[in-house]
This record gives sequence, structure tokens and C-alpha cells, in this order.
Amino acid sequence: MSDLMQPFSMAGKTVLVADATTRLGAHFARLISFAGARVAIGAPHASQLEQLAADLRWEGGEVLTVSLDSAHRPSIEAALVAVEERFGSVDVLINNSAEREHIALNNQIVHCTSLHMIKAERGGSIVNIDPPPRPISEPNPCLRPNSSLIRMSRAMAQSLTPHRIRVNVIAAGRDKDAGLQELNGPLLLLASGAGASVTGAVLHIDNRNS
Repeated sequence: MSDLMQPFSMAGKTVLVADATTRLGAHFARLISFAGARVAIGAPHASQLEQLAADLRWEGGEVLTVSLDSAHRPSIEAALVAVEERFGSVDVLINNSAEREHIALNNQIVHCTSLHMIKAERGGSIVNIDPPPRPISEPNPCLRPNSSLIRMSRAMAQSLTPHRIRVNVIAAGRDKDAGLQELNGPLLLLASGAGASVTGAVLHIDNRNS
């Protein structure tokens, strides 16, 4: 890897992808694994992730599947313990929970993971994925009102700064399935050391212009 791209490397990092059963979650898991991270992929039923895990291992990745219900604290805590036992403490959370339900995020997974990061004293990054707004009449995704996820992320970014934990948001464009590749750069920026000074940001991705 060239010196120019080195800051985007995820080598040596442990990443938890919440709800990797969706197309977006699976894409993020593949991307982050390709960048060199140890990847834990979660879903309420871990058996749903067996094919994705097999694909990532075939490509040379280090992968762990965990049962993870992002709305229930005991499930989250058990998943974090399982990840820590296998790979060490979580360095990055890719929180894709809001896509599956398309509802305001229950912040349990963000809260629990941030506490584990604080305890580990290694800093970290939390990347929340805000799904597209439902109303099709909205002219520009950058003009959509701040969601509860965005408001929560900005508040947590401020409170977690002393612990070197960054919290940012990727606000996907409406046609999220057609433009997955356009999310690669923003995700790697926010998850890797390349974005070490970025927190409280909301990156709006409008793939209708591609």
C-alpha cells in the first residue's frame, strides 16, 4: 500500500458491523474486510450471516459472526464480549441498524459500544448510517430535516471527544442500492485514521448525480 493510501488502511483494527444482513451492511462488511480489518458481523440470527462470513473468509478475511439485536442491551453486551474474546476490543462500530427497521434509531448499541471503547482506552470510531428519507417529493437529501440519529450522533460526538471516540453519520442517498460504491470513500474516511480529526460530521451522499 502506498504512503498516500496508508491512512485509509484498517489493518489491525476490529470492526463490528451491526445488521450485516442488509445489502448495505453486507457491502460495508466486505469493504472493511478488504481494507484489512478483523470483522465481526452481527444480526438477530447469526445463522443468516453464514454465507457472508464464508465469502469473506474465502477472500482471506478474519471474520466472526455474532447474534446481535441492536435494540436490546443484553444482546449487545453479549456480542461485544464475544468480539472482545476473539479479536480484542471494538475499534470501529458501523451502525447499520436503522436501515432494517427504517425507524428512529434506538441508541442502545451506540451507547453500549462507546462504554466498551471508553473502558479499553484506545479511542475509536462510530459510524452511524442514516437511511434515506421516505418522502419521494423531497428535492434534495441535503435539505432533509435532521433525523433523531443525526441529532444523537452530534450530541455524542461532543461528549465522547475527551475519550478520543469519534461519532459521525453517513446519510445515504435515496437510491442506496444502486450506488453502493459511492459509499466506499466516505465510510473508509470516517472509519480509518484518515478521518482522525473528523467528528460530529454528517456526510450526505446523493448518488442521483452519478
